[in-house]
Formats: sequence, structure tokens, C-alpha cells
Amino acid sequence: MGARLLVIGSTNVDLLATVPRHPSPGETLLGTGGQRAAGGKGANQALAAALQGADVTFVGAVGEDADAELALAGMRAAGVDLDSVVTVPESPTGLAIITVSQDGENTIVVIPGANAHVGVEAATTAVAGMGEGDLLLMQGEVPRATMEAAARAARDADRRVVLNVAPWMALDHDVLTAADPLVLNEHEAQLALAELGLSPDGDSPEAAATALRVAGTPSVVITLGAEGAVAASQDSPTTQVPSPTVTAIDSTGAGDAFTGALAARLLEGDDLTTAVGHAVRVGAFAVQHQGAQPSYPELDAELP
Repeated sequence: MGARLLVIGSTNVDLLATVPRHPSPGETLLGTGGQRAAGGKGANQALAAALQGADVTFVGAVGEDADAELALAGMRAAGVDLDSVVTVPESPTGLAIITVSQDGENTIVVIPGANAHVGVEAATTAVAGMGEGDLLLMQGEVPRATMEAAARAARDADRRVVLNVAPWMALDHDVLTAADPLVLNEHEAQLALAELGLSPDGDSPEAAATALRVAGTPSVVITLGAEGAVAASQDSPTTQVPSPTVTAIDSTGAGDAFTGALAARLLEGDDLTTAVGHAVRVGAFAVQHQGAQPSYPELDAELP
């Protein structure tokens, strides 16, 4: 068997609405949409990686409700191993309420539901089953204790950890510096710098990535939206990787498309800069289509 990607993360149903612009506080706008689709940062990244050819196992939780099968449908169709997904009778399947404006920008409110029950025991058991060359991918929509326990277990077993701390949570320092790479957007990078007590030499993403690397994180990727990403590792200098220029329709889930594709390429043995170069193209593909999971390209898709 080849190397596998273990994803420990959230799975949601996305409720989608489109508006001409985002409303001001207290304002009501008429919108369109109302569709429901599979989502959740963990499920999104697992699906994106599977569509890019990775052999993926997913650890997560859903409610005992009608949303559960919808939330898992995309991963199931892509062949993701869902044997470690648990059903939590006392909690609903996670829900994300997503509003997209005409310029493609979105706001998201996440109601965790069953994702709050993705527990330490399930996560560490899954990590204990990882083989040589396997890779662990996690995000910030499961409990902090679960992320930290899984990251430490993987580090102690000499398994590579890709950590996307989104949404941000103040993880212990040894967990942040166990990530290889630590994947953040510009805002999250500033929070990580503050958490680690770092003062970079300048306010650029390159300076932030360099500071996080020097602090002990083996590698760092800072995503820049339409500008691409910055990558820093032990083996190469800090590098900005540009994104193809495309017309964005909906940015929902594009960061997850990027991170899942990045993990898939790292699993295949790409160096960090090469993997980021592929991931920015996958992200650029995704923003040209509506929704999160429905926008992700398959391996044979023509990328921008």
C-alpha cells in the first residue's frame, strides 16, 4: 500500500445565500440561493486531496439527522475512507451559513454541532494506525485538545503534520512548531506571531513566514488569496508563489481546495515550493465556480 493522508476535521452542511453586497449591521437584504451542500474545513480538504489523487482516511463526527448523509456524500463519492466517522445522537450535524456577495467575497458563520465531539481518543487511535510516509492533516474546526493530542502523537511517531489553524485557535507552542508546514492566511499568521511572541523584520508575508520558520516551525505556508502564497522551509529560501489570474465567482472553500491539494502533492513527494505551485492553481480553479466542494477539480481537470 502507498502512503495515506489522514484527515482529522470537521464535516458540515453549507447553507448558501448570494447577495448583491454584504449587509450593514441591522440591515436586511434580499438574496438568492438557499441551496444546501456538503462542507466543513476537514471534509473540504479531505475531498480536495482525494480528487487530486490522494488515498484519504477521514476522522470526524456527524449527527443522527438527515444532514449527515449530505455532509458525507462528496467524500463518499470520491472514495474517502469514512470508517472512522462517528454518529453523535445528541448533537446535530455541523452547519455553516455562508453569504456570498457579487464580488465573490464571503462571510461564514459555523455552528459546530457534532464536530465538537471529534475526540482525543478517536484522533490518537487513528494516528497510532499511521504508517511510514503517511501524513496527518488538521484544521481549526475541531476541539483544541483533539488537535493538540493528535499533533503530538504524530510528532512523537515521526509522522509529518500539516496544520491549517483556520479558524485560528491559540494552540500550545510545541504544537504550532510541530507543523510541517503550518498553513495560515495573512491574518492567522499575525495571530501566530503574537502567540509565539515573535517580532518579524518587517510586516510582509515573507517576513512573517521567515520569523515563524526561525522560531522552530519546519516549514510555513502563508496564503495570499489572489496573490498566491508564500512558502518557507529548511530546504529553500522564502519564496512567493504567484496565483494564476482568474475571474473569481465565489471564494468559498478555496483555501481548503489549496490546502487539500498541497497535502496531496506533499504526500506524493513534492518539495514545498512545487506543492504550493500546484495548490495555488487548484485554488484558482475553485474560485471560478460556485460553492465549496462542488468547485473542486478532479485530477485530470485543466487548471489555470
